[in-house]
Amino acid sequence: MKVRFNGEKELTPDRDNGLKVLYGPGKRTAYRLRWYLILLLVASPLVLVFTRLLLGVIHQEVPAQLSIPTQDLRAGVSGIVETLPVKVGDKVKAGQLLVQINNPDWRLRLKQLAPASLQRQDNLGRSAQAIARNTVQLQDQMVDLYKGLQREGGLSSAELLQSEVQLNSTKLSLLELQRRLRLETYQVEGDPIQNLRDEREREWLRGQIKRLNLRAEVNGRVAEVLVDPGDNVGPGTLLMRIERDEQPLLWVYLQPRQARSATPGQPVKVQMPDGSWLGATVVDQPDLARRLPPGLRPPGDDDRLALVVPMQFNQPLPTLWRVNQLPLKVHFPFRWQNFWPG
Repeated sequence: MKVRFNGEKELTPDRDNGLKVLYGPGKRTAYRLRWYLILLLVASPLVLVFTRLLLGVIHQEVPAQLSIPTQDLRAGVSGIVETLPVKVGDKVKAGQLLVQINNPDWRLRLKQLAPASLQRQDNLGRSAQAIARNTVQLQDQMVDLYKGLQREGGLSSAELLQSEVQLNSTKLSLLELQRRLRLETYQVEGDPIQNLRDEREREWLRGQIKRLNLRAEVNGRVAEVLVDPGDNVGPGTLLMRIERDEQPLLWVYLQPRQARSATPGQPVKVQMPDGSWLGATVVDQPDLARRLPPGLRPPGDDDRLALVVPMQFNQPLPTLWRVNQLPLKVHFPFRWQNFWPG
């Protein structure tokens, strides 16, 4: 059953007994807007959280770190840093001198082993040696002649024996002369065996001194200098780091649930520190797990492991951003199959 009111007040609510009643303006709309505003303020944190979650799903943002290929320059021998022809930031070419080290002990020893410039001029001794050799040859020929005469009966055995004794005596005199001349030569030029040892030591010292000059192996830029002139260094001491003139790598740290996003050839966007964006591409699938570097760890999270994905920029990286271990952010494109695999 429906009840309808068709009275005069229902039809004309602004009149009473024929007189018009002036009511104030309605305030229902203002009250309604106020309640909407209160509701919006109460629900804004939930809306913000929901928006962040939605954006995180659509745009996967993961931490990354720039890796510049570097070369460590280490000392190969002991010595004192003498000169540093380059400084941090200088560009260097392969073969350019980077560090010069000095070892005074080696240089002093090399001077001590320098061969003497004295040369023995003994013409009289050489002449005596030549005469003695000629005498031995004549005596040898005479012995052969006496042997022929003895076979023909024209010479006795005693005479042949005497000639052989004289030949041996002449040979002995020649050997004694050669020994005396050799001893005199040793006193001036030194023992040949010792001279050979000294020459080998000189060769070793020259090789070590050559290693004191350290040169760049590749083109690049001096990233860090760790020594100063006058410092003592030993084998293996790190002297400086050289950034290779090569395209840097970008190491991206993914959670295991995000591994499906990192397929070789996958394009991504890299957010640089100034807010600009650069394109990059996944080089290989993740096959290594590491702890997040200190600069990329969330507060209070020191033990989390992440999958490491190598990436390369699609264009040469500006010199401004060629900073080793520079923290960056990478955005993966949204793909539904990463969340609902078919």
